[in-house]
Amino acid sequence: MDTIYRAKPYIPEVTHKWILRKFETILQTGALIQGNHVEEFEKDACRMFDIGDAIATTSCGTGLETVLIASGIKNKRFMVPTQTFAASVNCIIRTGNTPLIVDVDSDTQCLSLDIIKENMTDDMGGVVLVHMSGLITPEMEEIEKYCKDNDLFLVTDDAHSYGAKFYNKGEDDGRYAGSFGDAGVFSFYPSKIITTGEGGLITTNDHALAEKCRVVRNHGTRRNNGEYQGLDYGYTCDMPSTNYRMSEFHAVLGLAQNKYLRSFVDRRNEIAEIYDERLSKVDWLKTPFKDDNIKQTYWQYIVKITDDRDRTETLLRLLDEYKIPTANAYSPLCHEQEIYKDYLSPNGYKNSEEFITKIFSLPMYVEMTDEQVHYICRTIEEL
Repeated sequence: MDTIYRAKPYIPEVTHKWILRKFETILQTGALIQGNHVEEFEKDACRMFDIGDAIATTSCGTGLETVLIASGIKNKRFMVPTQTFAASVNCIIRTGNTPLIVDVDSDTQCLSLDIIKENMTDDMGGVVLVHMSGLITPEMEEIEKYCKDNDLFLVTDDAHSYGAKFYNKGEDDGRYAGSFGDAGVFSFYPSKIITTGEGGLITTNDHALAEKCRVVRNHGTRRNNGEYQGLDYGYTCDMPSTNYRMSEFHAVLGLAQNKYLRSFVDRRNEIAEIYDERLSKVDWLKTPFKDDNIKQTYWQYIVKITDDRDRTETLLRLLDEYKIPTANAYSPLCHEQEIYKDYLSPNGYKNSEEFITKIFSLPMYVEMTDEQVHYICRTIEEL
């Protein structure tokens, strides 16, 4: 059996020649950044997710920063979950605001409406909501309404959820990740659902916000308009910013990946179904939260140990004896990081502290074979 990876980007061989031809064109024309391919990549996302505007960036982290800068909100608090990567917290600090790191729901590992309500303060400016592992929280529309009613800027950190979809009960049409709140931001890091190597994408239905994001992305500048087309009339700097632009090479890779997004998400769900079927019968393990009205992307397949066995010992055995790599998702938690000690919620972290030393993720990537998935399940069943 071939080597099992924890995560692995998949760039179908059939796309290699197309990508290389596009690269050759870029090299010949010298149009290396922020050109036709970036614009096409942005329009592709708008079509796929039925969203008004998309703005490509260098990463999800810089995309989050761009959105918060463009919002114009400063000196406010933003709620952010403790179960997330540092970028979700750092974007708040780096844009002149103060994070309030809060607990998450014990099942979804996402923010819940109750947690948001119990941490609400008069100086709260917004919420950075993370769709953990590509699960759109089942309370998404209720949270969206609460934020709108309370004048909270809502940005969804969709790093894990490119292609995830939320369906209302009894309705055929749904809403994709990236269409909720004021804006969503995706990641295309190599371990994500699709990859551009490095890259991010802001999506929003607020056209004015999108235009501000484009200014922030380009050093805070915009080109001056003039009477005659083709002449350079210089630029105007609206704000101090820096370069968050995506290159043409990254966009080409993204365009090639987009062609396979649906099949990538479908395959991840097929792998998750095998895991669900077999591992739900393992008495010491709890499988991930699942909702029939949400199509997840399964960035990771995170399980939880339910007895008193030692996680480290278990994972080392899986790796050393059976060559099965695993990962601990975002451990230590954000509120346990020394750098964030001044941003803690007074309501504590009962849920996340209970599960964080018990959870781990199993291999999940498009090229995994059914044989490999069954091997992993069989190994866990026999542990």
